[in-house]
Amino acid sequence: MRGLDKSFLNGPDAAGRETLSKEQALEAFRQHEREGLCHSVWTFRAPFIGGICNCDRADCLAMRCTVTQDVPVMFRAEYVAEVDADACIGCRQCMRVCQFGALTYSAANQKVVIDQRRCYGCGICRSVCAKGAIHLDERAKVPVAANRW
Repeated sequence: MRGLDKSFLNGPDAAGRETLSKEQALEAFRQHEREGLCHSVWTFRAPFIGGICNCDRADCLAMRCTVTQDVPVMFRAEYVAEVDADACIGCRQCMRVCQFGALTYSAANQKVVIDQRRCYGCGICRSVCAKGAIHLDERAKVPVAANRW
């Protein structure tokens, strides 16, 4: 394997490319979350990021292969979502944006329930919850999800 030469020390050549400030990038991510798009980071040989995607299952071949065909192209995050049943009002907005089919609605309890075995830990459900009823837990501390990557 070939080592890195000194041209990598100054970062990528961004001449002629659009750049965003930190604030602009964060606002773009927030807008993507409101649209229900899932963020993913695609890497090349470490430590290089090849791209940051904001996708949904309908448009993303990698997500479709992983979720609907059980071909592991994408891997789960180090977190899983959890619903605070006391705070959940059952509006189901979180279900609208979950790309992984991890959320269901309990008609008996009028609350949303998360199947942590199906959760990829993207947090998009949390971003649309008006009541702040969804939080992320460390995957390693959730027995049903701890070894599911």
